[in-house]
Amino acid sequence: MKIRSRAVNLILSWTASVLLRLLFLTVRVVHHHVAPEGSPYVRPKAAQRYTFAMWHDQIVMAVFSNRTWNLAGLISQHRDGGYLADSVRIAGIHPVRGSTSRGGMEAVREILSRPDLHLAMTPDGPRGPRRQMKEGVLFIASRSQRPLVPSGMAAARAWAIKGSWTDLTVPKPFSTIVLIAGTPVTLPTDLDRDALAVCGQALTEEMSRLDELAERLLQGDANAVALIDRSHDPSYFPLAQSPTPQRNAA
Repeated sequence: MKIRSRAVNLILSWTASVLLRLLFLTVRVVHHHVAPEGSPYVRPKAAQRYTFAMWHDQIVMAVFSNRTWNLAGLISQHRDGGYLADSVRIAGIHPVRGSTSRGGMEAVREILSRPDLHLAMTPDGPRGPRRQMKEGVLFIASRSQRPLVPSGMAAARAWAIKGSWTDLTVPKPFSTIVLIAGTPVTLPTDLDRDALAVCGQALTEEMSRLDELAERLLQGDANAVALIDRSHDPSYFPLAQSPTPQRNAA
């Protein structure tokens, strides 16, 4: 059943946000990021901003695990996206409305006009299929020259909230989650369709790799930390101009 009342939607969004905030007060969050400011959870001191890619089923963990700074989120113009836009706005994230199928160029123009903001995107949104890459995140990262940061996440114990095309992962109380912001890469501004497809495959593989490392860290494999940074790996991300050569251990 669709709820068309704006007031009711806002009340539900506020209620869900408060409940999730309370839930995450009980959750232990372990966060690793490669570049010192290449994370939405680090208050930026320099002018550089980033594009963060995460899968749609990880949105709850990404939004509510830690406070974010200077972050915008690309949200579909579809009606269902309105509910998510209300929730991320309540969480302190600036919603940019648009997707690859609707309002994409307006979204690009808006994010280009806000060089003060990071951007978070779900490459498999807004309607799936689940974890199948769409190239909008690569296009916006290349045009805005915000280095692209792949992410990985895992929860020790979680609920899988069923959706129409994907689940939402919600950690259970007193569980542990691991968040990884990987090695940033700067993409050329002139990527054509073939190049976007190559980079899309590389991004898919890296996000899967980081998810696996997050799972290993949850299982107590401390050696996995050393595998996160790929800034000195010449095979990392074909066609990228350069990875960020800085590493942060925490």
